[in-house]
Amino acid sequence: MHEEYLTIQELCERIKFSPGTIRNLIWKKELERGVHYLKPTPRKIVFVWSSMKAWLHGGALRSYRAERNRINI
Repeated sequence: MHEEYLTIQELCERIKFSPGTIRNLIWKKELERGVHYLKPTPRKIVFVWSSMKAWLHGGALRSYRAERNRINI
């Protein structure tokens, strides 16, 4: 099976998150290096699409949005 890798911009277009939100998820360790994304160079990040889909469908998206809404109340 062929793995698909996405830039941060390509990922944002698919899941409708801003690049800042994605960077925050990395900083908070919600997304794990070697699982959800790779760093082929010090400044480049590519996302593993199959892992990101699993993360989204695994409830991470719902819990992230619930936490964000709780903070904004």
